[in-house]
Amino acid sequence: MNAFMKRFLTRAIILTLSYFLVGLVIYEWVIPYRYEEVFPVLLIFFFLTTSIIHHYMLKISDISVPKFTARFMAMISLKMFFYLIIAIIYVLIRTEHAKFFLINFFVVYIGYTALEVSEIVRIVKMKK
Repeated sequence: MNAFMKRFLTRAIILTLSYFLVGLVIYEWVIPYRYEEVFPVLLIFFFLTTSIIHHYMLKISDISVPKFTARFMAMISLKMFFYLIIAIIYVLIRTEHAKFFLINFFVVYIGYTALEVSEIVRIVKMKK
């Protein structure tokens, strides 16, 4: 495992633990009646999918910038579509929990996407 992947995994673990702790505080003391039992699963899901995609991005980061950019945009689009399908399926199955699930999903998505994009931009700039 290279240093870029180790750095990403360290930051992703910190992000996951931060989300978990904030979620724990919110669901224990602020809105305990709205606890989403899927929240920890959601964190693991985002951690794993983002890590797998980041690993792929590191593998292709050595190709030319235009090719990398095209593949990066394609991967991000596929990832967003996959996440949208997962969210729609969950909402259709558990309609009564849709609002808080979607809030959780969106907040976690934003955090992991920001982490992934910032790390990829940093790596591409270093390799230029």
